[in-house]
Amino acid sequence: MSPQSQGPVTEKSASIAPSAVRVALEEVIASPDFAKVERPSRFLRHLVEATLRGETHRLKESVLGVEVFGRKSSWDPRLDAIVRQEAARLRKRLARHYEAAGAQAPVRIDLPVGGYVPVFVSCSQSLESPAGQAATGNLTAMAAEVIRSDQPTLTRKRIFAAGVILCALAGAIGWRYWRTVVAERENRFSIAVLPFTNLSADPANQYFADGLTDEITDLLARNRTLRVSARASASQFGTKSGDLGNVGRKLNVANVLEGSVDRSGDRIRIIAHLERVSDGSHLWSNTYERQTADLFAVQSELAQAIAGNLKAAEGLPAAPKHVPSAEAHDFYLKGRYELQQLTPASLNLAEADFQRAIDLDPAYAAAYAGLGTARYDRSPAWTQVRMDADRTAAEEAYRKALELDPDQTGVHAPLASMKMQYDWDWAGAERELKQALAGAPDANANVYYAFFLLFHGRLEEADPYLRRAQDLDPFGSATLNNIALARAFQGRYTAALDVLQKLLMAAPNMVAPQLVMGSVHILQGHPDVALADFEKLEQRFPQAQMYEAMAQAAAGHRAAALQLMRPYEEKYPNAGIPMQWFALAYGFMGDEANTVKWLGRSADGREWQALNLAVNPIFASMRTSPGFRALKKRMGLGE
Repeated sequence: MSPQSQGPVTEKSASIAPSAVRVALEEVIASPDFAKVERPSRFLRHLVEATLRGETHRLKESVLGVEVFGRKSSWDPRLDAIVRQEAARLRKRLARHYEAAGAQAPVRIDLPVGGYVPVFVSCSQSLESPAGQAATGNLTAMAAEVIRSDQPTLTRKRIFAAGVILCALAGAIGWRYWRTVVAERENRFSIAVLPFTNLSADPANQYFADGLTDEITDLLARNRTLRVSARASASQFGTKSGDLGNVGRKLNVANVLEGSVDRSGDRIRIIAHLERVSDGSHLWSNTYERQTADLFAVQSELAQAIAGNLKAAEGLPAAPKHVPSAEAHDFYLKGRYELQQLTPASLNLAEADFQRAIDLDPAYAAAYAGLGTARYDRSPAWTQVRMDADRTAAEEAYRKALELDPDQTGVHAPLASMKMQYDWDWAGAERELKQALAGAPDANANVYYAFFLLFHGRLEEADPYLRRAQDLDPFGSATLNNIALARAFQGRYTAALDVLQKLLMAAPNMVAPQLVMGSVHILQGHPDVALADFEKLEQRFPQAQMYEAMAQAAAGHRAAALQLMRPYEEKYPNAGIPMQWFALAYGFMGDEANTVKWLGRSADGREWQALNLAVNPIFASMRTSPGFRALKKRMGLGE
């Protein structure tokens, strides 16, 4: 059994699923006793996750002081009782929680005195199971027995006790009922738009079919009632999905829209089918035969019909403020198609297509938004640093889109990213992100806001945004890679690996998730596993040599690490890789001076990667050093 698949190791915990323990952990951390205090939450999460991974041998005072509380490896626990003191406080805080907010918790997390290995205890069973029903009967019987008591001097106390028991029972039933009803309602108003099939004789019309899919997805996503699976995830299932039930389960949606489009000259024929995935029943279908110039209107009609059939018409957005010309719309669809190819050549084509759409229709807000994205995505690989001209041009296009149509809320997320990366304007970035989140549900906006919170050390506050992003885009490669990275920053290494394994099963040749996975293995104390993976990856991606250096450094092989780094270090300032990678390698060596030096260079270069210095676990042991604190303060990330 691998470390990731091991469950809790204590006797009381043996029969409790790790997933149930993690749910219990999140409920504790979100409770009033923990929500506003970072250190006890971080300490508890570390203890629980290490136990679930089967790494209880690391839960000792000397290790916890370094990994959790940032002490240097040379610290003496006999002179500094930080771990024992925080453990005592944590036990008291857990006791208060289970006396109040957590009194009805089905799984309890305890920290026995004298050690640091938590114990997981099952306190109740599901009310739907035979055992749960028996427990319900027992509670009712207890209440009746208390009331029937023939001791009159205790009548009032007994009636009060019976009331407490019945209230607890009602609360448990009510909570489960409410949670079930809400979940079912939310799922009923969920849909995925599968890629429309191109039936045109000319394969070059694929952009038209893909563009139609994108725009219908966007229109439905602006409906306040519906939850719409992101295009990146829905597109994984192709135009011939087969088993719709399987599609629905994987995307976690109740309904699926399939369709086809045939374009011939200035005529289009669109066929759309709405299916319920639970039983495969046919909810609605229609055929639209129109002129190509009417495509914009057809899309709106189709979205309205779907919303009406799902009883979600009250959430429809207002009619569009501007209807583009047919020719401009066609160039816009071509631009969106090229944008999704994400190659330097395709981004140049996308920019030209969007600009042509704007030339034909200067009031076309969506074309300005597309133009901004084409420019924003044109950045050197791995550095994520844009030329000043590209950044300025992208921002101008985004601002123009908002000026023409304030409902183009999706552009607020990249605008926020720019404020974080280049200006360190955290207040401005948060304003942009809140405007993005107030618009149509967007996985990208949720991911950006999660990282905004993480960069400020607000680890638990990021959770709902990460969950929302994964719910909206469960198969999107960029979304999943970012979620895995966020989980690693939170110290939730098992969760990070679970996401990465899912991503790599679908896209085994992607480089970024392999780098993140190797980093997580190192943080778990398995540099040998990471080193073997990086050596294989280097054959396709030579820059992985820097990650080999990180693994060697973590294994204690400083000379080997420095030798791997030297060819890139000698090319500074044009190393061709993020300067933050040098900081990571020196961080694994425990070389504080060089770590801070390279982090400073990364920050000076306005690398996106520099923003994680206050939360990346690799730098945990040196965050209290004067140089590190000064850099954080300069970036607006702490005193």
